[in-house]
Amino acid sequence: MRPILLLLTLLLSLPAQAERPRVALVLSGGGAKGAAHVGVIRVLEANRIPVDIVTGTSMGAYVAGMYALGLDADELERQLLGLDWNQGYQDKVGRDELSLRRKRQNDEFLLRTDIGIDEKWQLSLPGGFFQGQALGALLRSSTLTIPRLKNFDYLPIPYRAVATDMETMTPVVLKRGHLATAMQASMSVPGVLQPVALNGKLLADGGVVNNLPVDVAKALGADVVIAVDIGDAMLPRAELDSALAMVTQLTNYLTRAGTERQTALLSDDDVLLTPDIIGIGVGDFNRMPEAIRRGEAAAQAMLPQLQALAISERDYAEYHNRKLDRRARLQRSDAVFLDKVEVEVEGNGNLSEAVIRDVLGLRPGQFHQTEELERGVRRLYALDAFEQVSYRIEERDGEQVLTVQTTEKGWGPGFVDLKFALEDDFSSRTSYEIGAQFRRTNINMLGGEWLAEVTLGSNKLVATEFYTPLDTDYDVFWKVRGEYEKRRRTFFVEPGEESFEQFGRLTTLDFDYATWRGLSELGYNLNPWSELALGVQGLTGSIEARNLDGSLDVASAGPYLRFTHDTLDNVFFPTHGEAAELTLGYYRNRLDGQGSSENVAGLDYELDWLRPWNAGRHTLVGKLVLGGSTAEQPLPVFARSLGGLFNLSGYQSEQLSGRYSGLAGVLYHYRWFDNDFGAFRSPVYLGGSLERGGVWNSGAEVGWDDSLTAGSIFVGVDTNWGPLYLAFGQAEGDKSSVYLYFGNLFSF
Repeated sequence: MRPILLLLTLLLSLPAQAERPRVALVLSGGGAKGAAHVGVIRVLEANRIPVDIVTGTSMGAYVAGMYALGLDADELERQLLGLDWNQGYQDKVGRDELSLRRKRQNDEFLLRTDIGIDEKWQLSLPGGFFQGQALGALLRSSTLTIPRLKNFDYLPIPYRAVATDMETMTPVVLKRGHLATAMQASMSVPGVLQPVALNGKLLADGGVVNNLPVDVAKALGADVVIAVDIGDAMLPRAELDSALAMVTQLTNYLTRAGTERQTALLSDDDVLLTPDIIGIGVGDFNRMPEAIRRGEAAAQAMLPQLQALAISERDYAEYHNRKLDRRARLQRSDAVFLDKVEVEVEGNGNLSEAVIRDVLGLRPGQFHQTEELERGVRRLYALDAFEQVSYRIEERDGEQVLTVQTTEKGWGPGFVDLKFALEDDFSSRTSYEIGAQFRRTNINMLGGEWLAEVTLGSNKLVATEFYTPLDTDYDVFWKVRGEYEKRRRTFFVEPGEESFEQFGRLTTLDFDYATWRGLSELGYNLNPWSELALGVQGLTGSIEARNLDGSLDVASAGPYLRFTHDTLDNVFFPTHGEAAELTLGYYRNRLDGQGSSENVAGLDYELDWLRPWNAGRHTLVGKLVLGGSTAEQPLPVFARSLGGLFNLSGYQSEQLSGRYSGLAGVLYHYRWFDNDFGAFRSPVYLGGSLERGGVWNSGAEVGWDDSLTAGSIFVGVDTNWGPLYLAFGQAEGDKSSVYLYFGNLFSF
């Protein structure tokens, strides 16, 4: 017994092997500068320094979240640099993803203001310059189909994100739920991005109240904290030279004040890293590789203190394997089997759930790729009825449930959009249009809408329209429209002859067409970008000569059939897709004037076709326009016009009018440079066009030999408010013109 007791005494007298401390990594916000965190993580991994807890704010919340998922430094770098972060500030759905109806509206009223009119007819505005839809898609693409988590402690590394409750301006620690949503809430800069509604709170960027959440890490039981501060320093007086600088200084002060409170919590055993990120702005995403290197340098400089936290190769291998095992259990993949699909609507519920489900197009009992989920979300967002559409996946009773969350626009449901267009030939003609459209959305559960439009200027239009789908999958629709239009037409007359001829020595007659028009049509959407419509329209009004005494009363009525197809990515500078519209109508026209009356019936037809072919920065666009009417009267009720840039360049806009028109053209444009400003792009183009066409007043005269040849060269800019062109056009007959175009007075 004595040897045994002696051995026990010796063992008890040995110092107990101390457990290693729990290490927390705390990452601050800073936009593009957040890439420095990846450099720090690379040094920690290279030196076998484990991380047991990770917390973050804003971009720090993103890097922390991806690290918590089990990604190593190399994977983090590929993920961070592989995303187009500028795209996260471009909520607008691409034109080729919009419905055909919305394309037409957006092409006409290019100034998308997002000005809302509420139910009480009062002005209302969105909560952020961007709604966060694109940012949400970026974050979901990072986390893939990871399900909703009851606690972020279940991640390979326990994780917390910090956001700001915008009602109380207090910090909110996010510890459960959908990882991408938590990241987005922490990253939504107030006033720039729409806050995220979550758990009854309105959450925005946590940097406002806690940009370096040391306290959160310590509350989770951290023994040692490695904090990485990439916040901006205060601006010196010399840089406080503008209102923007003053706002920036105030923001920096609020952020720094919170950071200083957090750094005061650090003990002597903790490590504070402050990478040198001077010169890198929050939006300099192209400089992220440089920020990563600066993060590495900062960690290397503190390596003597950090190495005190290093563990043996064996222990680090065990730690790494445990992370990989927990990562494998997360079921993070590009595909998911859906047992159920549910819909959550936040708002007034003006759009029926059946419509939302049909547009979403996802069916339970099937595997769905992440890309399919995102396409469904984008289809819903393209309805322009929601400020945000997102989804979460969670496991309930052994079933995978997809919940689609739709947040109806908090402003509206009426919206105002504007247009402004200008054409000047620097000689004798200036044309302009100023217009506004009021759109009252979701006036029934199927997503019907009422429009009111007014356009003033060289041409005038007042219109009202009611449109509604007739089924939940938007296949069938009905539209009724009424409008008043006043438009100037110029016809060319050979002296001494009654017929209209525009070639040779010509004189002109100017007519003002003032008409009231009403139509009703029933349509079928073959798919979101093609429709077939059958309708009937009536027209009445007057045609008055400007340079002659006299006027005619006009009336017309009859049925029409229209087919429309449009997949263009851009109506002014297209690179892919195709657009075509064919309209056939049979109308009975009546002209009354100067003691006579004439009734003529005939077929009216119009064909427009456009197709681009693209190779890199080079695009060739083909165009064909045909139109005519077999109802041959002294003045055509439905007159066609040519003239202006790309429509017999060299002539003034709509300088040639007649009963028949035809134009074939080809345009080339080269994308000279991109003008990428992050939140928006305004590429600059160089190009030219070659056109041949004409206008005729008799079907017997229509022909290639009696056509005119024209061409143009131009510089164009694709702005958010419409295309801007400076061009020179030349046509046969010594017709030439310099053009300044802005807006959408014309189409090509």
